Amino acid sequence: MNLSDLSDEEVKPIISDLEQRRLDGKLKRAFPDWYFPQRKEAERNLLKSFIEKGGKPERNSPHYFCLGKSKGIELGYNNDFKTVELPIELVEKDVLFSIGDTLFTFSKSHTEKIKWKNEWYQGKLYNYEETVEIIKELKLDLNNTESLNQNKIACIEGLIWSDKILKEVLEKTNYNNL
Repeated sequence: MNLSDLSDEEVKPIISDLEQRRLDGKLKRAFPDWYFPQRKEAERNLLKSFIEKGGKPERNSPHYFCLGKSKGIELGYNNDFKTVELPIELVEKDVLFSIGDTLFTFSKSHTEKIKWKNEWYQGKLYNYEETVEIIKELKLDLNNTESLNQNKIACIEGLIWSDKILKEVLEKTNYNNL
């Protein structure tokens, strides 16, 4: 389950708690009022893009992962999170990737404070091979914050659209007790 599985009413106290944790210094990542509406818009666009790419979603929103490590995610959560390493060969055919944070690259801004323009490689979904080619073309170093910042990339998101596939992979990798 993730936040997008919840109704607007169910998600409000969770978002409020996350924002309070940020205000208390436990998180760096913000969860302002515009976060969830913008996330919902991004996920509608992601779903459309996933289907256009030939995907057969079993959910309305994906489970989110990062390709490799993400310094941005690590810093945003003050290094207070669980890491799950999924071997790419177990999920390669079931995952598509987004170059950059889909909250921004698949939606318009819901706040005047943050504006952006997608680069040619953003706002689209890619299979693993296409993602690797873009990483090479950009000379992107996923472990180097400066390289990520130069390319306006917080992370490369891996998106899994099936609870069943995720459960199977987690069981195979002994992460089934998260």
